[in-house]
Amino acid sequence: MEIIVSECVSANEWDVLVSHCGGNYFHTHAYALYEANKSNITPLFISLLTADGDVSGIAIVHLETPKKWPFSVYCKKAIFGTLPGTMNTDDLLPFMRLMEGALAKLGVFSLFNHAYESRESKRVLTTLGYKLYERSEFYISLEASEEYIWSKLKGSRRNKIRKAEKQGVESNFGSTIENIAELKSIQESALARKGVTVSNNNEVVKRIKVKLVDSKRAVVVTSEVEGKVINAGLFGYFNDKAYYIISGSTVDGNKFSGPAHMIWHTIQKFKEMGIKAINLGGVSEEESQNQAGLFSFKKDFGAEIINQPSGEKIISFKGTTLNKIKKLLS
Repeated sequence: MEIIVSECVSANEWDVLVSHCGGNYFHTHAYALYEANKSNITPLFISLLTADGDVSGIAIVHLETPKKWPFSVYCKKAIFGTLPGTMNTDDLLPFMRLMEGALAKLGVFSLFNHAYESRESKRVLTTLGYKLYERSEFYISLEASEEYIWSKLKGSRRNKIRKAEKQGVESNFGSTIENIAELKSIQESALARKGVTVSNNNEVVKRIKVKLVDSKRAVVVTSEVEGKVINAGLFGYFNDKAYYIISGSTVDGNKFSGPAHMIWHTIQKFKEMGIKAINLGGVSEEESQNQAGLFSFKKDFGAEIINQPSGEKIISFKGTTLNKIKKLLS
């Protein structure tokens, strides 16, 4: 068993391997490039090979490299969006240990795994000695009938969706740069009301358009009333699964129950497309005092709630010491 680390691969060939190894949206070539959003971040495409040279596992790592020496040599960080995809579950832990060794040789001192779409994250990250950060993700199977999925929604949530429809709310899939710009603008305003600042520059909008939407790895869903956009969301999809990535709502969006209408419309649309499951994304349980509303909102759609912590691990004490020095200097 060995691994191959590459900085450049064919998009089509890589995504075929992702499907072959049971990977998910966060392993795709498009998402790997999308997350390489700074000049000092390099996406690494990692393959696990059997003794016969066949690929039996894949992983994506984003390598973050400081610009100045000696930090650029010893203080690199490796960020995983998700756990690796492997054909054999018994290969998962050995694969991650092999990657730790290879990344340490590249000068990585810190690993962070977001564990998106990774149901085994608690078991795997605990076994490997990661420090865990509690969070849960919310899964909805779309293989049942629409009537059954609707019946699983909390009664108050169904009432709000009905109310939204009576008030003229319409939710639609879109893929234009204008759709994306509207989404980012609404997200920025929504987070600003909570005291959070996010980037909403043209480069972010273009990156979503080129890396995700144009490659058919994401779609923008907007809700409107009388032609005015009141909320919007970005949903990624790959093979038979979809994932809720980012969203934002105006004050009117909340008033007209636009977010609930948007998600229900998205469930219906993805089901028509043959998508078998949708993941409504994660909520940090450590911050449940601040995210109780979001947790309840997602839970009300009848989702299966999976405890799915992210984790951090230090693999080089020399790098850790130098990183502390770097922080003091900065």
